[in-house]
Amino acid sequence: CCSYYVLGSPDQETWKKDQTSAWIKLSGIGDSYEFELLKNGLPTTYICPNYSFINEPNAFYTTVEWSDVLATDGVGCYTLRVRFIISGIEGNFIWGKYDLKPYTIQNALKTARIKAIFNGYHEVDQIDFTASNVESTHRFFGYIGNRQPNTEIDNIIYDNREMKRVIRENLNDYEIITEPSDECIIRPMVELYLLSENQLFISDYNAHNHSYRYLDLPVIVSESAQIEYKDLSRKATLTCKVSDKFKSNRTYYNG
Repeated sequence: CCSYYVLGSPDQETWKKDQTSAWIKLSGIGDSYEFELLKNGLPTTYICPNYSFINEPNAFYTTVEWSDVLATDGVGCYTLRVRFIISGIEGNFIWGKYDLKPYTIQNALKTARIKAIFNGYHEVDQIDFTASNVESTHRFFGYIGNRQPNTEIDNIIYDNREMKRVIRENLNDYEIITEPSDECIIRPMVELYLLSENQLFISDYNAHNHSYRYLDLPVIVSESAQIEYKDLSRKATLTCKVSDKFKSNRTYYNG
């Protein structure tokens, strides 16, 4: 049984606060739904909020703020369940299982996190997220870093054969690398977070990282994710290259 590792905190720093969004599309106005959070199989004090998609009638979503869950129901094992009645048929499905702990340096060690804001059309779900700005995070055991500046260099040679700088620009990129993980960790990254994001933020919590500055750093996917499958194992490792969202790390001659 695969569960997701989530952290919550009363502090204001966004990189300490995980959140999980879930959604469902109904067939008409006569249908109904409910997002339900359970702890050890029992209903929680925390009530999942309900939101409507701005440009998608009959589709709804919730965003579970794990910091709020931590405050109301404490640490523990949680299940996010979606119940529905569609065209008179009643059913439910499990969106995910979660292991909630408070944010501490120790609890966050060896993890990394991507945070996405969805604001486009998701063809796989046939839901238009446009203007809804749905936020969700995905924490995993792994590493984000290995920054390469990829400096673009433009020089000019004058008549006296002296070279001078015209433009220097750092086009930084970074690597997202998971530990060998189960499909439930890899699949959402490939089929949702790295595919459907309109805004993407990276955070790393490894003590051995060269930089401690990767805390909700805005980036964009620059190369396709690669999955390395392990022999005689169900686990795989994902690697993906991302780059700065804003290309503003440059200097130029302004004479």
